[in-house]
Parts: sequence; structure tokens; C-alpha cells
Amino acid sequence: MPTQLLIDGHSLLFRAYHALPPLQTKNGVPTGAMHGFLSMLFRVTEAEKPERLIVVFDAAVATFRHEQFAEYKAQRDETPDDFRQQLPLLRELLERLGVPVLAVGGFEADDTLGTLAYMGRERGYHSLIVTGDRDLLQLVDDQVTVLLTSRTGISDLDRMTRDKVKEKMGVWPEQVPDLKGLMGDGSDNIPGVAGIGQKSALALIDAYQSVDNLLEHLHEVSNARWLKALQGHEEEARRFRDLATIVTKVPLEWPDVSEPFLWHVDAGVAAMLDELELHQVKKRLKISDDAGKAAQASIDDGAPLPPVEVLDAAQFPLDSDTLYGCLVEGANLWIYNPHTHQAARLTPDDYPLPPVKLAGWGIKAVFRDRFEKGRPLPEFREDVKLQAYLLDTERRDYGIAGLLKEAGIQTPEANSGQSAAAVSLLAERLGESLQIHGLGDVYRQLEMPLARVLARMEAVGVQVDRDRLASLGEELKESIVATEQEIYHLAGLEFNINSQRQLGEVLFDKLGLPAVKRTKTGFSTDAETLETLSPLHPVVDKVLTYRQLVKIESTYVEGLLPLIQSDGRIHTTFHQTVTATGRLSSSDPNLQNIPVRLPLGRRVRSVFVASPGRTLLAADYSQIELRMLAHLAGDENLIQAFQDGEDIHRRTASEIFNIPLDEVDSTWRSRAKAVNFGIIYGISDFGLSRDTGVSRSEAKDYIDRYYRRYPRLKEYFEGVIEGARRDGFVTTIMGRRRLLPEIRSKNRARRQYAERMAMNTAIQGSAADLIKKAMLAIDAHLTDEGLKSDMILQVHDELIWDAERDELEQLRSLAVRDMAGAMSLKVPLVVEVKSGDNWDAMNPWPEDGTHA
Repeated sequence: MPTQLLIDGHSLLFRAYHALPPLQTKNGVPTGAMHGFLSMLFRVTEAEKPERLIVVFDAAVATFRHEQFAEYKAQRDETPDDFRQQLPLLRELLERLGVPVLAVGGFEADDTLGTLAYMGRERGYHSLIVTGDRDLLQLVDDQVTVLLTSRTGISDLDRMTRDKVKEKMGVWPEQVPDLKGLMGDGSDNIPGVAGIGQKSALALIDAYQSVDNLLEHLHEVSNARWLKALQGHEEEARRFRDLATIVTKVPLEWPDVSEPFLWHVDAGVAAMLDELELHQVKKRLKISDDAGKAAQASIDDGAPLPPVEVLDAAQFPLDSDTLYGCLVEGANLWIYNPHTHQAARLTPDDYPLPPVKLAGWGIKAVFRDRFEKGRPLPEFREDVKLQAYLLDTERRDYGIAGLLKEAGIQTPEANSGQSAAAVSLLAERLGESLQIHGLGDVYRQLEMPLARVLARMEAVGVQVDRDRLASLGEELKESIVATEQEIYHLAGLEFNINSQRQLGEVLFDKLGLPAVKRTKTGFSTDAETLETLSPLHPVVDKVLTYRQLVKIESTYVEGLLPLIQSDGRIHTTFHQTVTATGRLSSSDPNLQNIPVRLPLGRRVRSVFVASPGRTLLAADYSQIELRMLAHLAGDENLIQAFQDGEDIHRRTASEIFNIPLDEVDSTWRSRAKAVNFGIIYGISDFGLSRDTGVSRSEAKDYIDRYYRRYPRLKEYFEGVIEGARRDGFVTTIMGRRRLLPEIRSKNRARRQYAERMAMNTAIQGSAADLIKKAMLAIDAHLTDEGLKSDMILQVHDELIWDAERDELEQLRSLAVRDMAGAMSLKVPLVVEVKSGDNWDAMNPWPEDGTHA
């Protein structure tokens, strides 16, 4: 039976990195891991003599497992720079040697290897998988063998058959995911079922063979401790089992490779090995020293150039008229000249260079790194990632490989010089598309300059009071316990509040509440369902409170502590290419979604404090989305209400409920507020009924009255939907667009969802345009006026500065002026200013409410 040899590239390179000394060339290029990897590869191919050889790497994008479980592999340390630098070099060298290299976006290398093994089985091949990852043992059968490296190196390979897996793991190969689903897997951050360790998991698998069979016979488990651990956690066991299961049907074509496998050795390979000083590899491939010299001579003599010619940095000519493609690789920069098809790798010592124009990918990360290290900033004129985002804000992946494939550019994915060339090509093509679709202004005037501002904000970070955070954590734990007891009292029994099944039994069976919607595993107890049920029984509100407290404690206390860096600050990451509306988002931590409805949630903000000797200053747009709606729709009544400076919610209550303005109480104002903001999000009578507690017929009446009072709003929204249906997208005030293909769907639910997104995006996206313009203006004026205060946070419609105390008045005036004057609208833009020692304890400025 012919053999295909499948190499787990990332796993083996990482093993080699840790097993061998950190070798490097005289120019400082790390090569130790590459040397170890290639030595192992030669040894295995000589021993096995495979008909086919394929090396598989992980793609540099998130996988479906990260979408299913956000904490998947979250505990892993950041990849070392000297390892990261070797990865693209190795891939380029392998491709030159004629070795097929695969990486499939959205899937892990394990999945691609599993799929190749599955496809090989169908075609009569025996697959040998070389890896250091024990997850791949689940693939072992009569036609798949795993050659497993030791935990400390790559020299010894253990040939894992089915019997060997059973001997080593205690389970058969196909049971490996079941084992990990129960006991967890620390290397992948899969927690498993709490209370079930390795011994108990092995015993359970031995008795019941699989997770599914175990859960079907859960009532038979006699060990009380195991039973208690499993009850209420059935879905976790299945979920973690699925996370640990390798996919064997990744969408890829059977690689068409020459058989039997032979190394492809030419002058280009010799030249690259010389450049990397991999002399032992040259000897192994029987390449003479003259071959490398011949390769250089052929280039010098004017023979046909390769797609990209790599030069030393000192030999790379630069001019100020060329737009160079570039690729950031650790601390280095690959730069490519599209006219000469030459590339070079620049180290930090090679720049600052004469001012040259660059096209890059993800330039904000480069700016942040330079700000943090106090280095000069490269002169980026284009960002392929931002270009691609503006052309389609609904994409999940803006990686170079995917963009190349979509553009039909046949460039190898992981050759650093050619990747820089790819950036150059993409920048040109996507730039043309931006102009064609009218996106040039929002790209040039907003997103490109904003990358630099956000990078500086990330580099500065925000001070955190660690002691206050720890104290808040203790209070939260006490509140969680107290809320649990209240829930037990109201429900009349103790149960697992985190179990959907047990909570459903309490709510729907014991308390007799109406089941709102059904899922595959029973009746839903999600947040939307509980909010619908909350008026019917007090226990529901307590469950919602409990969930919020648990989320705050886990996400914003336990989650924040490890993010505090040695400078005592948290450096969040702002994202420009995540939301479809154009709003910024943030991660590590996510500061956009701190729950502020609960007092303890609001107090999370109190741990973010001013730097010593400074004060926090916050400026917030007042009711910006309603003001933006009034401007875009041109409704005279709504515009007049804002121009008169009235409380818009009291005015709305008076007009749609026929109540004299001075008789509008808090209840009527609250209902009017729900209508005002609900209209922006295309709320239905059902949704408004749920939010206000009134009947569905009353809610419908409120909406009808609202549109009668503000008739231009209804006309405006109908026009937005009609335009989106005609064009397939909706635009913001600055021309930002969101593609909405589902608005033409024959499926009513999908179509209505797209219509709501069209309404919301036009308003929320325009508000995002506004605050981004304000940020750029303020940042420029901070520099022009020589202020030392730092802009550190942007959350929704609020900007926050870590301000020098003697600059407070000047900064307040500047912020109000630039925020209120960022756009000229038909309604005044009101900016509310607060200051304080921490984000929670902010007091209104005496002259609050200033507007242009």
C-alpha cells in the first residue's frame, strides 16, 4: 500500500525550537528551529520513502473552535518573536524544495491532517502523521499511523498503532475525544467536567465506551461523586468532546503532487540555504557550494528574475515616489518594490530610512509597537486590512491569504518577500475598488489616520487600582452567594442555576411559567426568554441578576487581574475591523460591554483610575443617535425639540401620550424613552411590549402615535430600506457602507432582520463616523497646543482622557469644541463633560452641556 507522509508543521517546528539551541545567522536571523525541523524531515523521508509528502500548518486566523468556545487555547503564551520569524522562512524553503504546504483558514492543522488522512484512505493510501500533538492519536486505525515525537525533543519517534494508543492513553483512538471531553485538556484550555479527573474519566469511558452512552445511562452511575459532577453538566461534556474532535471533512481538494516524492533542488534553493547559513542542510541535499555561487551569478548576468528577488537591506534602493509593499514580521519589516520586483528584510536598525511610502496590513499594530518602544513611525499610506474591511464590513477574515484568493492573485501564501509583494498588489486593486464605491473619503479621512490615534491610546493604557479590583471581587463573590440563596428561597428548592435543564424544570415544570421557545435540548432559558418572563415571577429577575454578577466576577475581576501589566496599567486593543456598523470595539479587556445596570457592575469602572497627579476627564455626546436620526430624517418636529433644548423623552411622552408637558412623570418618560430608542433599532410591538411592560396592543398604539407625530421618520426608514433593497447595501453620513444581501431574501425572518440592520446602521454608523472625526480633531489639537494629557479610552459615545490637572480647563474647552463641531447637523450637538479620580466617580463639570 502506498504511503503518504503528513507533517504537522507548526507542532514539529515548535518542538525543534525548544529542543535545539537558538542558532542564528551572522545577520541575526534565527534558524535553530528550521535546522531541527529539516533534519527530522530528512530522517523520516529516508526511513519511510513515502510516495507523497505534505506539510500542514495552522492558518493565522481564528478557527471555528474559537467561535464555539472563546477560551479555547486562550491560556497559551504569545509566540516568541524568534520562532515567529522562522515560520514564513521555513514555508518558503519547503515550497522551493517542492514540498506541498497547506494551511486552511478557519480550521486547525489537526483538521487538515485528519481530512488528508480520510481522503487518503478512500484512495488506497496508508497515512503516516508525524506530530508532537497527542490529539491526533484519535485518527489512528489500520490505515493511519501516528509517529509521535517525545515531549522533550524531535529525535525519537514513537510509532503509535491502535494497540499502542490503548496502552499509552488507556482508551482506544476513537475514544480520545470522549476522554478529553470529560477530563479536559490543559494544553487546549478545554476545562472538561468539573470534578472529573483523569482516573475517573478513564473509568467512565471503560464502563460506558463513550460520552453519549454514558449520558444516556447516567442513572446507572453508582459513584455519588461522579454522578453529582455530571448531573447538570451533560451539555458541557458533549460540547468539550466536540471541541476535542478532529474534523475530517475540511473543504479542500486532494493535493495533486508528483509521485514518488523527490526533493526539488535548484540554484534558488542553494542561494536561500546560503543566505540562511544552513550548511548542514546543503550537505544533506548534496548541494555543492558552487551551486549557490552559480545562482547569484545567474541573477547578476541578467537571467530571468524569480518572482521576487531578495536583496540585503544595504543593497535595496529607495526613493520617495514609489509605494512599497511591506509585511511586518516580528520586529522586522519586509519591503517590496513593485517596479523592480525586489524585496529586502529591514531590521529596526535599518530605519528610520529616508521617508518612503508604504502599503501594509494591520498597520495599527505596527504603530503601537513603535509607540511602546519609542521608535519612529513608518510612513504608511495604505492599509490592505482597512481597505478590505470598508469594502465588506461583514467579512470575518481580512487575512492576506483570503484576500489573495478572492482577488485571483496566485502568490504563495507564506513567502515573506512575496507576501510583501501581495500586499502591494492588493493595495492597488482594493484602492481602486474603494474609489469606485465612493469609500475613498471615509478611508483617507477617518480610518487611516485613526489607526495612529488608536495605537497611541493602546500604548498609553489606563491605570488600574489592583487593590480595589481585588476588594470588588470579594464583594461580588458574597453577592453571588446571597443571590443564590434568594433564588433557592423563591424557587422553593436548591438546584444548579447554571444548568439550562434544571433551571427549565424549575421555571416551567415547578413554577408553571409559560415556555417561550424550544431548543434542541429543551425549553430555552436564554436572556431574551428570561426578560420576557420577568414580570411573571420574582425568581426570574434574580436569575438574571445572578448571571450578571457571575459574568462581572469572571470577566471583569478574574479576567482583568492577569491583564494588568508591569506598569500597573491595562492596555486594551481597539478594533477597527470588527463591527459591521463602523463602531470601534475592544478586547483584552472588552471595555464596551461592562454591565452598568447593576451597582456592582458600575463599580467595575471604579478600578480604572487616573495616573498619579492626574485626573480623568470624560466627554460624552448626549442622545447622539436620536440627534443623528433627526438630522438624517429631517423631521421638523424632532429637530425643533432638540433646537429648543428640551428633554426629548418628556417631549415625546407629552406628544404621543397626550399628557401636558409638566405632568409627565418618570413612568411616562421611561416609556417614551423606550419608544425613542426602540425606533432606531426597528423595534416591534412585541419587543416594545416586553421592554415597557405594557400590552402588545398598547405598544403598537405607541409606535403608531409616534410615527403620526414624527411622520418624516417613517418616510426616512422606508427610504433607507428601499434603497438597501435596490443597492444591496446601506450607507452612513460619510459614505461608509454595509452590505445587506439578506434584504432581498425570500425568507421573511432573514429579510426583516436585514431591514432592521439597515435602519440601525444608517444611524449608528453615522454616529460612529462622527465620534471618529472628533477623535482625530482632538488628537491634532492636543499636539498643536502642546498638551501632555492623553486620550486613553473610547467607549460608545464617550471619550476619556488621563489629564494633567493644570490642563483640565483647556482640555475641556478643546474637547467640547471639537466634539460639538465635528459635523454640521440640523440639530445642536450637546457634549456632557465629567471629571474625577476614577471612571465611576465622575462629577459633572460646572458648565456641563456646552454645545456649538
